Amino acid sequence: MKTILGWSIKLSVAGLVYVGMTSGSNIKLAEEVLGYKVPPSAQQWIDRNAQLADFGKQTQAGFKSIAGSLK
Repeated sequence: MKTILGWSIKLSVAGLVYVGMTSGSNIKLAEEVLGYKVPPSAQQWIDRNAQLADFGKQTQAGFKSIAGSLK
């Protein structure tokens, strides 16, 4: 039972990380989930991925403005 609970928590955290990477929104992880301490590197990873998503949006907007000026 403890193994199933541990894996479900790990998969939940992985799901939050995935959502943070794909949505571009800023997600703040809790410091502790059901007695397990979430490593600070997980939140830093989500923050870096959100920054990369912002850079991607800025680049895409830049290309759209260049394409609009060429028309």
